[in-house]
Amino acid sequence: MHKKKLRSEDRFRIVLFNNGSRELTSGFVSATPETVAHYSQALLNISPGSGTNLYAGIEQGLKSLVGDRTSALVLVTDGVANVGETRQRQFIELLRKKDVRLFTFVMGNSANRPLLDALTRASGGFAVNISNSDDIVGQILAATSRVTHEALHGVKIEINGIKTADLTPGQIGSLYRGQQLVVFGHYWDGGMATVRVSGRISGEDKTYQTHFAFPAVATDNPEIERLWAYARVEEAQQEINDFGEDADLKQAITDLGVEYGLVTDYTAMVVVRNEVFDAHGIKRSNQARLAIEEVARQQRNQRPAVSRRVDSQQPMYTSSRPSHSGGGALDAWTLLLFLPLVWLTFHRRRTGAAR
Repeated sequence: MHKKKLRSEDRFRIVLFNNGSRELTSGFVSATPETVAHYSQALLNISPGSGTNLYAGIEQGLKSLVGDRTSALVLVTDGVANVGETRQRQFIELLRKKDVRLFTFVMGNSANRPLLDALTRASGGFAVNISNSDDIVGQILAATSRVTHEALHGVKIEINGIKTADLTPGQIGSLYRGQQLVVFGHYWDGGMATVRVSGRISGEDKTYQTHFAFPAVATDNPEIERLWAYARVEEAQQEINDFGEDADLKQAITDLGVEYGLVTDYTAMVVVRNEVFDAHGIKRSNQARLAIEEVARQQRNQRPAVSRRVDSQQPMYTSSRPSHSGGGALDAWTLLLFLPLVWLTFHRRRTGAAR
């Protein structure tokens, strides 16, 4: 966070780490102009060390977080952990010990994106790619805009009136200001159904619902089928990345890859001549699927654009969407910034409420 955005009632803490970790400040200190200037100069005098003990840095940064504050952490790193604990599962279990949201800015072509994605997802945060030429301060302030407005936590979706299965994502977690939620799944027969989205904002239960018809047959967007399969593959693969390979998950990914023509860690595509398919009796199921999708695209292109909104009769949301000029804050939040060797942790007390 830019020092000009800090208020005197804010607090921050700095933890340095390379092969190990140590604290530059003595616990949290008030963000007065004098204190900010002092520690800004102290940081300029620090030289990078060898190695990156990311686990030790996160562990040290979490130690002094107080239990009565919901904390939001911003991590700017390539995520390359090469000293100390490096197992992804241990990082996830460490974060789950605290009520903390991790927001990551991923830097560099060699970044450990699987690890950083797993950490943000486990803590209910999000990850954004940035490059060395990006305005880092601007990116952090953009994230701050999202975390200073209350999020909908513990989000669940219920669909009543029709039979559904295989919804993905299986666990939604949190939704932040301006974030879009896309859910895929299977349903049978069609008909009228109630769709309910529920969660909690600052400990208060929130429910949004609508009622509309699911068509028995819909042929306009056959691509959705493969999008669902791809989402299921990603979800299963992430579980393997987090907790190790599982025979059932591996088989599920393989089956989806073969059925829907997807390249995965366990499936591949081989290009052969047409006569090879005939000689070996290989079905051209993917070719037929692509043909159906192409016909649907051509038909959509020939029709005028129309609204696809399905809840017009009973809108799920009746209020206007939030604007950047609106007020609001998390119950209490912490912004933690990681630069190659530095954790900066900020505490801000509740200043208002948002929808």
